[in-house]
Amino acid sequence: MSKELNDHLLRLLQEAADILHRYEGELNREWERIGKALGKRNARVQEVFSALCEFVQARLLPYGGEHPTDEYLERIGAFHPEMIIFSLNVMENTVHQVLKAHAPRASALHPAVRYLFFKWNEWLLYEVNEQSFKMSRGFAWKTESLWKDAVILFNEWILRAQTLMESARHICFGFSYFLPFNRCALFQFVNQESTAIGLSGHGVDHEHIQRLRVELDNIPMLKESVGKLKAEVHEFRHFRPIYVPRAAEQFPNVYVESFELASLVIVPVYVPTEGRMIGGVVLDRGPGRFFEVDRRLFPALMKFGQSAGELLLKWIEAPKKEWEAMTESLSPREMEILKLLADGASTAEAADQLYLSEFTVRDYISSALRKLNAKNRTEAVAKALRLGLIG
Repeated sequence: MSKELNDHLLRLLQEAADILHRYEGELNREWERIGKALGKRNARVQEVFSALCEFVQARLLPYGGEHPTDEYLERIGAFHPEMIIFSLNVMENTVHQVLKAHAPRASALHPAVRYLFFKWNEWLLYEVNEQSFKMSRGFAWKTESLWKDAVILFNEWILRAQTLMESARHICFGFSYFLPFNRCALFQFVNQESTAIGLSGHGVDHEHIQRLRVELDNIPMLKESVGKLKAEVHEFRHFRPIYVPRAAEQFPNVYVESFELASLVIVPVYVPTEGRMIGGVVLDRGPGRFFEVDRRLFPALMKFGQSAGELLLKWIEAPKKEWEAMTESLSPREMEILKLLADGASTAEAADQLYLSEFTVRDYISSALRKLNAKNRTEAVAKALRLGLIG
């Protein structure tokens, strides 16, 4: 995988560790209060919660020296997985509440915390191995799955959006936060992909981006690239990102000067289920910064672009009232998951193929069961096949 992406995600984990250390006092007080409250209801749950709190306090929060953890690991290993998940969720919720109460710009800190607890859940439940996970002053995580982590985190982040504009903001934030970029601008294509209109931006003037209406005829390189990408879709079924090493040689001066453009990456916003491109994302690493891009980053960029396309399409093409009237129809993602189930995939295998978490896949399956009025997955797949919803 891309070393840049690997390093970026490791920095997110370290950022989360720094956040917990910064609010150590507030967190310890809250965790102690919650532990006492749990003890009044269920002594076993309190034992699990206290063991996890002690583990975090001994392994993460003190920055100086080594702390013995074997005893904590032995205790945690004896607990039921559901109790571990419950306790970690309570701990994570406490962190979010403390940040909301005490941290400036708390909303920008939440994703790193979610990622840290996501990895803790993964590690404590599946990979309790002292050699693959260390949390003293720094981190030594297994890095093979971090590329997939970025896609999962992005998907789960953007799915929180409830409107077109909120979706656009989440997409821009996600591209900048979960990938090694500092600025992001999202555009929608209209007039048969001849015009790009600004939807949102992150790290740049949001209102300025929304006022932009870019005629692709004025940017020959981009028009030519879009044409090539549209031709490629029939052969390769995906759109590749475009790396622009020197924006001044390809873009009009008005844009280069207004945004101090140097090097860029342009990611097509592509809808796989429709086989077409509906927009694009422009990324860079800050005003006037030239950079080279590791092309091993491209698979993650393409997945981000596809996820953004699927989310935006429902808001762009259907007015809100019409969309609300269609809420009982299966979404493209629900149909995609049902197709995988019909092919014999398990929940874990479907999650792996779609770069989603198992929890997210289960949510999609539950939604499909409700919409199809099916009692179980087998009945849902059978109904979907009969109705011609999946092939």
